[in-house]
Amino acid sequence: MSGEPRWRCLVCGYIHSGSSPPNECPVCGSPFTAFQQTLALETETLPEEITAPKPEGFRFVIIGNSAAGRAGAKAIRAVSPNADITVISEETTPIYYRPLLPDYIGGMPESKIFRAAESAYKDNSLTLLAGERVTAIDPAAKIVKCASGLDIAFDSLLIASGSTPVMIPWPGSDAEGIAYFRTFEDARRISELASNAKEAVVIGGGLLGLEFVRAFLARGIKVTMIVREERVGAPGLDPDAGSIVEKRLSELGVNVLLQEEAESFEQEKGRVKIVKTNRGRALPCDVVGVAVGAKPRIDFLSGSGIETDRGVLVDERFMTNIPNIYAAGDAAQAPDLVYGSRRVNTSWRTASEQGWAAGCNMAGAEIVSEGTIGSNFQVFGGTAFYFIGMANPADETFEIEKKLDIANGTYRKLVRSHGRLVGAALVGDVSEASDIEREIRGIKESRTKPETKKETKAMKKMTEENLKAAFAGESQAHMKYMNFAEKAKQEQKPNVARLFEAASYAEQVHASKHLKVLSGIGTTSDNLAAAINGEGFEVDEMYPAYMAVAEMQGESAAKQSFYAANEAEKVHHKLYEKAKAAVDAGRDAEIGNIWVCSVCGFTGEGDTPDECPICASPKEKIRTF
Repeated sequence: MSGEPRWRCLVCGYIHSGSSPPNECPVCGSPFTAFQQTLALETETLPEEITAPKPEGFRFVIIGNSAAGRAGAKAIRAVSPNADITVISEETTPIYYRPLLPDYIGGMPESKIFRAAESAYKDNSLTLLAGERVTAIDPAAKIVKCASGLDIAFDSLLIASGSTPVMIPWPGSDAEGIAYFRTFEDARRISELASNAKEAVVIGGGLLGLEFVRAFLARGIKVTMIVREERVGAPGLDPDAGSIVEKRLSELGVNVLLQEEAESFEQEKGRVKIVKTNRGRALPCDVVGVAVGAKPRIDFLSGSGIETDRGVLVDERFMTNIPNIYAAGDAAQAPDLVYGSRRVNTSWRTASEQGWAAGCNMAGAEIVSEGTIGSNFQVFGGTAFYFIGMANPADETFEIEKKLDIANGTYRKLVRSHGRLVGAALVGDVSEASDIEREIRGIKESRTKPETKKETKAMKKMTEENLKAAFAGESQAHMKYMNFAEKAKQEQKPNVARLFEAASYAEQVHASKHLKVLSGIGTTSDNLAAAINGEGFEVDEMYPAYMAVAEMQGESAAKQSFYAANEAEKVHHKLYEKAKAAVDAGRDAEIGNIWVCSVCGFTGEGDTPDECPICASPKEKIRTF
């Protein structure tokens, strides 16, 4: 596998080896468009030698059970397989992938949030102290103190406590229905608040505000967004990039109020009902999402002697001013490669990168960072946007190169200082993101040379996606025309029925040819494995989510259709697993009579029932195979 290309997810940093990126990131669920080919930016690499190995029984303690904390634990375990690792978490839930919380509020199954993170951070053999809130650190005694009275001894400590939302002090802000957004419990509460809401107000126009908007729109809620700045997405997005996001918000029906601020709230029976602004507006609402900023959660360090500014001050090894105490992630103020100073850079990927380096250094495998780079990747309303480094400098001495295409929703901006690339913003087309980061980091090797190869590779990827889209379209048309033919027969239009039947067969031929070109037909064992994966996704994630949304929106017919399909997929999954086990053992599968209800599609094995157990259709409506 070492000779294969490696692809990095721009959202979470997951590294995939293969000739092309996966259709979906197995960690965070981002689509293939979030992946960029990478050669030298892998974060989970170990130094060639361990310069200061730790003795047996050395106690590693980590405050925080998210990206930085678990990446740190993973690094410690990689360097020292028998290390004693304790992770302290204020939350009581297992580790989850935090950027998926808006999707959970919008209806994503809870299981996917936890499974995504577990797939990346499983099996670190650590002790997890859940539900413990850290109140103080005593560096001299090497003790972490918890609110429960528990004292935890350490030899090396990683502070990965993350951040906490900035709270609003305005009159009426204690009303029920005003929500902040950081933890799974926050998301669960917002989901409950949104379950019967018709109108929502989002306060804040940054990335977190857009996540609130995305979640509320997925619930079918009408959204008004209050933005203090003159544009959405500030400060990361400049006016040009912000205009694309604002256009997309308008297309989605979001009412955006620029250069306006919330001032107070009115409530009814303790529940928020009105948001009042400084321009005299009274905005009706059932739920309010507050996204006015976040700050490092470092209050428990008061009096510890650990130096802090906005975050915990660390050096290029992510160590604080006190030996054997480190910090990483949203709580850390670390050297920034572009700015040349220490900054708090908040993203899952940056936290993972810092946590890995800190963990290696804690365990004695020295990694010296040249500096992290602030970057963010997000997809909103089908539009991807990515910014990195000094994407929007205020100083006019920087050299700016940009191209805006409002009609097609694309924007490209490069920022240079004395000829050196120091920042960029991409909207719509983010295919250059990895090359841009390479140049900012000063990495010389190009992933696409010569230039003509870059275009060829991009075209190959485009053709692959076009084939996938064509296969899906032809497959859908095949089934649709079969149903149209049946309807024409019912209406005594036999010639029209023949036309639909002929077209349906043609679409089936087209779909089969597209699939063959895509190499989508492997060995029988490969095909069964693909079928098992597909059915598993439908059973565990797709149909449960579809049913939840249909129920929420009162679409009972759609919910019943999804339910019937899901029950059939469960049987398919079981039969495919049975068949694959037989094929892998070198024999055909021992499968008896298979029957399918022609009304609802439910499938079973064995004797044909007198009626379908799902829709109660009579036996004559059931086909056998």
